[in-house]
Amino acid sequence: MAAAMELQDQGVSPSLIRLWSRRMTLAGEELDLGLLDDLYNQAEDIDESVAKSGRCSPCFQYHQVCESDLSDVELPEEAVAPRKLRGEVHLCLDGAMVRDVPARYTVPAPLEHEFLAVGVWLDPRIAPGFRYRVRPVQEQDQCNGLMKSSHFFGGRALTLQSIGRGYARRVTFQPDTDHLNDNANFFWTDSWPLGFAFELVVTAVGDKFTLLDANHIPAGTLEILENMASQEEMSHVVLPGGSVEKTVKLRILCKVEWFDGRNAEVAPVSGVAMVVKPRGESAASVSRVTKVSIGAQKRGYILTPGVNDKCRRVTVRGRAIGDIPTQYTVTGLDAYEMPVIGTYVDPRILPGFHYRVRPAGSKRHLFDGRPLKLASIGAGYGKRLTFAPDENALNTPTNYFWSDSYPDGLGFEPRAVMVGMKFEIFTGGQNIGEATVFRTDLPQVEVKQEVVRDEEGRATAVKHILVDVTCHVRLRTETREHAEDMRVSGTAVAERGPGQPCAVLRRVQDIGLDSQLNVLFLARQAELVFLPL
Repeated sequence: MAAAMELQDQGVSPSLIRLWSRRMTLAGEELDLGLLDDLYNQAEDIDESVAKSGRCSPCFQYHQVCESDLSDVELPEEAVAPRKLRGEVHLCLDGAMVRDVPARYTVPAPLEHEFLAVGVWLDPRIAPGFRYRVRPVQEQDQCNGLMKSSHFFGGRALTLQSIGRGYARRVTFQPDTDHLNDNANFFWTDSWPLGFAFELVVTAVGDKFTLLDANHIPAGTLEILENMASQEEMSHVVLPGGSVEKTVKLRILCKVEWFDGRNAEVAPVSGVAMVVKPRGESAASVSRVTKVSIGAQKRGYILTPGVNDKCRRVTVRGRAIGDIPTQYTVTGLDAYEMPVIGTYVDPRILPGFHYRVRPAGSKRHLFDGRPLKLASIGAGYGKRLTFAPDENALNTPTNYFWSDSYPDGLGFEPRAVMVGMKFEIFTGGQNIGEATVFRTDLPQVEVKQEVVRDEEGRATAVKHILVDVTCHVRLRTETREHAEDMRVSGTAVAERGPGQPCAVLRRVQDIGLDSQLNVLFLARQAELVFLPL
């Protein structure tokens, strides 16, 4: 007490005396920021025009952050993860806590899943190679406590390429595809006085995964339709080799397709994603998703990125089609292929239509990959499937096999449009050109099959098949003619009437053109139809 009185007589600030009197207890407690505020009251009286002069000057020379530098830094937990307490509106950040320039900032508290970057303070969990959505931090609305702000780069999540050094740090993201040489996706961390909030994004709409059960056996596929909630980082680890590993909590809405014959469903999915950026790589990727729950009851699954066709399983039952009550599981078929195995022949496979046939698990098609017309389907246990013979082997046909000839099964892909077909192009009843097909590389997918009966009760089988082919298109106008090679997509309508040995392609509707002409037709609300010649 006497020492305190002596210091007070010497003109020492009372705030310093209180801070020194607690120096033995600060090691085990959180730093009292109120004391520091008292110590820096005099600094707030300094003219801001002098104190902040040159603060926002850009730094044109910068260096990338190396993983080796990150691996050598051991930061205290409170520096790595400054958390917003309940009811807290602002955060006080000190650059000395991350072993940088000891500058202090008081900024509005971000959301729980966001990381801050302001001035020299940059949250160590912000690492190059990961994707982030960035927004400028705004003061909260005093009425409703909401922060009103818009994200940079049109709200897109971009891959962080580099973080510069120095006081004004340049943060550079991946450039747009049409601005590779003049990248405008960057900013400096001191260009906004309240700082910036980074939101980690590891999955996007359209990403596909393979669903594994508890025994690591493929059980289905999954496609992301929507991110239901912000993705929250749970841990950030720099491995000894220099790789960076993050675990992120996910809540997404997905389309789930099961291999055991269950109907596809749209369900909420939650889990923990493991995201790794190897040393020397430019971007991080999801290695797996664990602790996956589908809906409210299905739990214990694992997701691996991508869809492996060899893992896809289809279970078929003969009883479902009124045949011998057998059950088979076919592995390795694509989603658009119809299964044939043992006594089972998919009921969508009909004589008169064209098919390409591939053994399950193989990359090579039968009959040299040619689409052939299915002539007949035999009866019995091993059903003989006979295709149209080759022109040079009409008396000795070899284009046939039995349904049980391949123990692993086969896949039938329907074909409605073939190379060499010619079409007339109509819109509003007017003929405006012609199209010739010269490439049919992409699969053709049957989306609907129906049986239409006439007044006499005779049945006509009608198939709707999605096609995506490449054509040589010639469009005619009153003054000139335009020719162009382009991709054409649409729905082919093929039907086989009673007594007809072969199905007939009636039209290709719902046309889409991979050309600027498609915009012109859409603007005029003109519907194109391709009619075969």
